[in-house]
Amino acid sequence: MYSFLLTLTKTDARLVLMQDGEVVAEKSWAESRDLGRQLFQGIEALLSENDLNPEDVTDFRLETEVSDNFTSVKIAETVAKVYTWAVSEGKLRDTVIQSEAKTDKK
Repeated sequence: MYSFLLTLTKTDARLVLMQDGEVVAEKSWAESRDLGRQLFQGIEALLSENDLNPEDVTDFRLETEVSDNFTSVKIAETVAKVYTWAVSEGKLRDTVIQSEAKTDKK
């Protein structure tokens, strides 16, 4: 089973891809008010570099000691919750299938 672990500090972010508790790969970046973009790019890169689909990663955890009032924490919490919900409900797979069907019609 694969999972993501995002660790946030006031100055840095680190997204780790884990398999059964062992680190497989990671992406790190300096916190510079663009967490949303950096986080999605990190997710996409880790998935593609490890030949995984989004539904292969079934858990997304966040670790931080930064205040919940910090905007990056709110963004990270939202991404983690939506990602976990989407893969558990099959929503990502359904969205990809619908998207591909619309592309095929063009």
